[in-house]
Amino acid sequence: MSLIVNIYYTGKNGSAKKFVDEMISEGIVEKIRAEEGNIRYEYFFSKDDPETVLLIDCWKNKEALDAHHKTEMMKEIAILREKYELKMKVEQYTNVLKDNTDFETVIRKRTSTRKFKDEKISKEKLDKILEAGRLAPTAKNIQPQMIYVVQSKEGLEKIDRVTPCRYGANTVLIVCGNKNIAWTKNDYSSYETDACIVATHMMLEATNVGVDNIWIAMFDNEKLKQEFDLEDGIEPNCLIPLGYATDDYIGNPMHSQRKDLKDTVKFI
Repeated sequence: MSLIVNIYYTGKNGSAKKFVDEMISEGIVEKIRAEEGNIRYEYFFSKDDPETVLLIDCWKNKEALDAHHKTEMMKEIAILREKYELKMKVEQYTNVLKDNTDFETVIRKRTSTRKFKDEKISKEKLDKILEAGRLAPTAKNIQPQMIYVVQSKEGLEKIDRVTPCRYGANTVLIVCGNKNIAWTKNDYSSYETDACIVATHMMLEATNVGVDNIWIAMFDNEKLKQEFDLEDGIEPNCLIPLGYATDDYIGNPMHSQRKDLKDTVKFI
Protein backbone atom coordinates (compact mmCIF):
# COMPACT_ATOMS: atom_id res chain seq x y z
CA MET A 1 0.00 0.00 0.00
CA SER A 2 1.25 3.50 -0.83
CA LEU A 3 -0.11 7.02 -0.59
CA ILE A 4 -0.43 9.31 -3.58
CA VAL A 5 -0.86 13.04 -3.14
CA ASN A 6 -1.79 15.18 -6.13
CA ILE A 7 -1.26 18.89 -5.51
CA TYR A 8 -2.39 21.52 -8.01
CA TYR A 9 -0.60 24.88 -7.72
CA THR A 10 -2.32 27.69 -9.61
CA GLY A 11 -0.88 31.17 -10.05
CA LYS A 12 -0.79 34.12 -12.45
CA ASN A 13 1.59 35.26 -15.18
CA GLY A 14 3.72 32.14 -15.04
CA SER A 15 4.21 32.18 -11.26
CA ALA A 16 3.51 28.43 -10.94
CA LYS A 17 6.38 27.61 -13.30
CA LYS A 18 8.67 30.06 -11.48
CA PHE A 19 7.78 28.31 -8.23
CA VAL A 20 8.79 24.93 -9.68
CA ASP A 21 11.99 26.35 -11.17
CA GLU A 22 13.00 27.68 -7.75
CA MET A 23 12.07 24.41 -6.04
CA ILE A 24 14.48 22.65 -8.39
CA SER A 25 17.27 25.26 -8.36
CA GLU A 26 17.27 25.42 -4.54
CA GLY A 27 17.64 21.64 -4.38
CA ILE A 28 14.39 21.10 -2.51
CA VAL A 29 13.07 18.62 -5.06
CA GLU A 30 16.15 16.41 -4.86
CA LYS A 31 16.12 16.52 -1.06
CA ILE A 32 12.52 15.32 -0.99
CA ARG A 33 13.25 12.55 -3.49
CA ALA A 34 16.08 11.42 -1.23
CA GLU A 35 13.82 11.15 1.83
CA GLU A 36 13.17 7.67 3.15
CA GLY A 37 9.85 6.38 1.85
CA ASN A 38 9.50 8.70 -1.15
CA ILE A 39 8.57 6.82 -4.31
CA ARG A 40 7.89 9.67 -6.70
CA TYR A 41 8.04 13.47 -6.69
CA GLU A 42 7.39 15.08 -10.07
CA TYR A 43 5.85 18.23 -11.54
CA PHE A 44 3.75 18.35 -14.73
CA PHE A 45 2.34 21.24 -16.74
CA SER A 46 -0.94 21.15 -18.64
CA LYS A 47 -1.18 22.58 -22.16
CA ASP A 48 -4.82 23.44 -21.42
CA ASP A 49 -4.01 25.42 -18.27
CA PRO A 50 -0.55 27.04 -18.42
CA GLU A 51 -1.07 28.69 -15.02
CA THR A 52 -1.46 25.40 -13.14
CA VAL A 53 1.22 22.88 -12.26
CA LEU A 54 0.49 19.39 -10.96
CA LEU A 55 2.72 17.76 -8.36
CA ILE A 56 2.49 13.97 -8.07
CA ASP A 57 3.90 13.03 -4.66
CA CYS A 58 3.94 9.32 -3.79
CA TRP A 59 5.03 7.74 -0.49
CA LYS A 60 5.45 4.14 0.65
CA ASN A 61 3.08 4.57 3.59
CA LYS A 62 1.37 7.09 5.85
CA GLU A 63 4.28 7.08 8.30
CA ALA A 64 6.68 8.22 5.56
CA LEU A 65 4.33 11.00 4.51
CA ASP A 66 3.81 12.13 8.10
CA ALA A 67 7.59 12.25 8.62
CA HIS A 68 7.94 14.36 5.46
CA HIS A 69 5.34 16.83 6.74
CA LYS A 70 7.49 17.41 9.84
CA THR A 71 10.66 18.33 7.92
CA GLU A 72 12.09 21.84 7.60
CA MET A 73 11.53 21.63 3.84
CA MET A 74 7.78 21.96 4.36
CA LYS A 75 8.40 25.43 5.80
CA GLU A 76 10.57 26.32 2.79
CA ILE A 77 7.85 25.15 0.41
CA ALA A 78 5.23 27.19 2.27
CA ILE A 79 7.41 30.30 2.04
CA LEU A 80 7.87 29.82 -1.71
CA ARG A 81 4.16 29.21 -2.20
CA GLU A 82 3.36 32.49 -0.45
CA LYS A 83 6.09 34.27 -2.42
CA TYR A 84 4.42 33.34 -5.71
CA GLU A 85 0.88 33.74 -4.33
CA LEU A 86 -0.20 30.29 -5.42
CA LYS A 87 -3.56 28.69 -4.75
CA MET A 88 -3.34 25.05 -3.77
CA LYS A 89 -5.72 22.11 -4.25
CA VAL A 90 -4.84 18.75 -2.67
CA GLU A 91 -6.09 15.26 -3.52
CA GLN A 92 -4.90 12.25 -1.56
CA TYR A 93 -5.74 8.60 -2.08
CA THR A 94 -4.42 5.18 -1.24
CA ASN A 95 -2.85 2.99 -3.91
CA VAL A 96 -3.92 -0.56 -3.06
CA LEU A 97 -3.60 -3.74 -5.11
CA LYS A 98 -5.45 -6.68 -3.63
CA ASP A 99 -8.32 -8.96 -4.54
CA ASN A 100 -11.02 -6.85 -2.89
CA THR A 101 -10.34 -3.14 -2.92
CA ASP A 102 -12.84 -0.64 -1.53
CA PHE A 103 -14.84 1.02 -4.30
CA GLU A 104 -13.55 4.52 -3.53
CA THR A 105 -10.01 3.34 -4.18
CA VAL A 106 -10.97 1.44 -7.34
CA ILE A 107 -12.55 4.42 -9.07
CA ARG A 108 -9.59 6.65 -8.16
CA LYS A 109 -6.96 4.04 -8.99
CA ARG A 110 -8.19 2.98 -12.42
CA THR A 111 -6.17 4.58 -15.15
CA SER A 112 -5.18 3.87 -18.74
CA THR A 113 -2.04 1.78 -19.20
CA ARG A 114 -0.13 2.11 -22.46
CA LYS A 115 2.86 -0.15 -21.82
CA PHE A 116 2.35 -3.75 -20.66
CA LYS A 117 4.74 -6.42 -19.47
CA ASP A 118 5.05 -9.66 -21.44
CA GLU A 119 2.95 -11.46 -18.84
CA LYS A 120 -0.50 -13.03 -19.01
CA ILE A 121 -3.06 -12.58 -16.28
CA SER A 122 -4.23 -15.63 -14.36
CA LYS A 123 -7.41 -17.51 -15.27
CA GLU A 124 -8.78 -16.75 -11.82
CA LYS A 125 -8.49 -12.99 -12.32
CA LEU A 126 -9.77 -13.18 -15.90
CA ASP A 127 -12.83 -15.10 -14.73
CA LYS A 128 -13.56 -12.41 -12.14
CA ILE A 129 -13.30 -9.71 -14.78
CA LEU A 130 -15.63 -11.56 -17.17
CA GLU A 131 -18.07 -12.26 -14.33
CA ALA A 132 -18.26 -8.52 -13.59
CA GLY A 133 -19.31 -8.00 -17.22
CA ARG A 134 -21.93 -10.74 -16.91
CA LEU A 135 -23.46 -8.98 -13.91
CA ALA A 136 -23.62 -5.56 -15.59
CA PRO A 137 -27.07 -4.00 -16.11
CA THR A 138 -28.48 -3.91 -19.64
CA ALA A 139 -31.74 -2.58 -21.10
CA LYS A 140 -34.62 -4.93 -20.21
CA ASN A 141 -31.93 -7.34 -18.94
CA ILE A 142 -31.60 -8.70 -22.49
CA GLN A 143 -27.80 -8.92 -22.12
CA PRO A 144 -26.88 -8.41 -25.78
CA GLN A 145 -23.14 -8.26 -25.09
CA MET A 146 -20.65 -10.62 -26.70
CA ILE A 147 -17.10 -10.71 -25.35
CA TYR A 148 -14.24 -12.25 -27.30
CA VAL A 149 -11.13 -13.06 -25.25
CA VAL A 150 -8.04 -12.83 -27.45
CA GLN A 151 -4.91 -14.51 -26.07
CA SER A 152 -3.53 -16.68 -28.87
CA LYS A 153 -0.55 -15.56 -30.95
CA GLU A 154 -2.71 -15.62 -34.08
CA GLY A 155 -5.47 -13.62 -32.42
CA LEU A 156 -3.09 -10.97 -31.07
CA GLU A 157 -1.56 -10.62 -34.53
CA LYS A 158 -5.04 -9.91 -35.85
CA ILE A 159 -5.51 -7.25 -33.16
CA ASP A 160 -2.25 -5.64 -34.28
CA ARG A 161 -3.56 -5.49 -37.83
CA VAL A 162 -6.59 -3.45 -36.82
CA THR A 163 -5.07 -1.13 -34.20
CA PRO A 164 -1.66 0.20 -33.08
CA CYS A 165 -2.94 0.33 -29.50
CA ARG A 166 -2.44 -3.15 -28.01
CA TYR A 167 0.61 -1.79 -26.14
CA GLY A 168 2.10 -5.25 -25.67
CA ALA A 169 -0.80 -6.73 -23.66
CA ASN A 170 -1.13 -10.53 -23.92
CA THR A 171 -4.88 -10.48 -23.32
CA VAL A 172 -7.33 -8.29 -25.23
CA LEU A 173 -11.10 -8.27 -24.79
CA ILE A 174 -13.21 -7.41 -27.82
CA VAL A 175 -16.43 -6.02 -26.36
CA CYS A 176 -19.37 -6.19 -28.76
CA GLY A 177 -23.11 -5.65 -28.78
CA ASN A 178 -25.59 -7.83 -30.61
CA LYS A 179 -27.90 -5.59 -32.62
CA ASN A 180 -30.15 -8.53 -33.44
CA ILE A 181 -31.38 -8.99 -29.88
CA ALA A 182 -30.78 -5.63 -28.14
CA TRP A 183 -33.75 -3.63 -26.87
CA THR A 184 -35.03 -1.09 -29.39
CA LYS A 185 -37.40 1.83 -29.33
CA ASN A 186 -38.31 3.65 -32.52
CA ASP A 187 -34.91 4.19 -34.22
CA TYR A 188 -32.85 3.61 -31.04
CA SER A 189 -31.04 0.39 -30.15
CA SER A 190 -29.46 -0.20 -26.74
CA TYR A 191 -26.66 -2.49 -27.99
CA GLU A 192 -23.96 0.18 -27.85
CA THR A 193 -24.94 1.56 -24.43
CA ASP A 194 -25.20 -1.94 -22.99
CA ALA A 195 -21.74 -2.84 -24.30
CA CYS A 196 -20.30 0.34 -22.74
CA ILE A 197 -21.76 -0.52 -19.34
CA VAL A 198 -20.39 -4.07 -19.57
CA ALA A 199 -16.94 -2.76 -20.55
CA THR A 200 -16.90 -0.31 -17.64
CA HIS A 201 -17.79 -3.05 -15.16
CA MET A 202 -14.96 -5.22 -16.45
CA MET A 203 -12.38 -2.43 -16.33
CA LEU A 204 -13.28 -1.57 -12.74
CA GLU A 205 -13.10 -5.22 -11.68
CA ALA A 206 -9.75 -5.54 -13.48
CA THR A 207 -8.44 -2.66 -11.38
CA ASN A 208 -9.98 -4.25 -8.28
CA VAL A 209 -7.95 -7.45 -8.75
CA GLY A 210 -4.75 -5.62 -9.67
CA VAL A 211 -4.92 -5.95 -13.47
CA ASP A 212 -4.02 -2.87 -15.52
CA ASN A 213 -6.20 -1.98 -18.50
CA ILE A 214 -7.20 0.60 -21.08
CA TRP A 215 -10.29 1.35 -23.18
CA ILE A 216 -9.43 1.40 -26.89
CA ALA A 217 -11.76 2.92 -29.48
CA MET A 218 -9.06 3.50 -32.10
CA PHE A 219 -9.41 0.47 -34.37
CA ASP A 220 -10.63 -0.37 -37.88
CA ASN A 221 -14.14 -1.58 -37.15
CA GLU A 222 -14.85 -3.28 -40.48
CA LYS A 223 -11.42 -4.89 -40.66
CA LEU A 224 -11.82 -6.22 -37.12
CA LYS A 225 -15.12 -7.86 -38.06
CA GLN A 226 -13.45 -9.43 -41.09
CA GLU A 227 -10.35 -10.60 -39.21
CA PHE A 228 -12.41 -12.36 -36.54
CA ASP A 229 -15.27 -13.36 -38.86
CA LEU A 230 -17.93 -11.83 -36.62
CA GLU A 231 -21.52 -12.74 -37.30
CA ASP A 232 -23.94 -10.21 -38.83
CA GLY A 233 -25.32 -7.94 -36.16
CA ILE A 234 -22.34 -8.32 -33.81
CA GLU A 235 -20.92 -4.80 -33.54
CA PRO A 236 -17.54 -4.13 -31.86
CA ASN A 237 -17.74 -1.39 -29.26
CA CYS A 238 -14.23 -1.26 -27.80
CA LEU A 239 -11.06 -3.22 -27.11
CA ILE A 240 -9.74 -3.69 -23.57
CA PRO A 241 -6.07 -4.76 -23.32
CA LEU A 242 -5.39 -6.41 -19.94
CA GLY A 243 -2.12 -7.10 -18.14
CA TYR A 244 0.49 -5.46 -15.95
CA ALA A 245 2.20 -2.13 -16.54
CA THR A 246 5.95 -2.22 -17.06
CA ASP A 247 8.07 -1.02 -14.15
CA ASP A 248 9.17 2.07 -16.08
CA TYR A 249 5.68 3.10 -17.17
CA ILE A 250 4.92 6.55 -15.76
CA GLY A 251 1.33 6.90 -16.90
CA ASN A 252 -0.64 9.95 -17.87
CA PRO A 253 0.37 12.80 -15.51
CA MET A 254 -2.95 14.51 -16.15
CA HIS A 255 -5.02 11.45 -15.19
CA SER A 256 -6.23 12.94 -11.92
CA GLN A 257 -7.24 16.30 -13.36
CA ARG A 258 -11.01 16.50 -13.14
CA LYS A 259 -13.45 19.36 -13.35
CA ASP A 260 -15.13 20.45 -10.13
CA LEU A 261 -18.57 18.98 -9.50
CA LYS A 262 -20.10 22.42 -9.89
CA ASP A 263 -18.95 22.40 -13.51
CA THR A 264 -20.59 19.08 -14.39
CA VAL A 265 -23.52 18.78 -11.97
CA LYS A 266 -26.64 20.94 -11.76
CA PHE A 267 -29.28 20.66 -9.05
CA ILE A 268 -32.71 21.59 -10.40
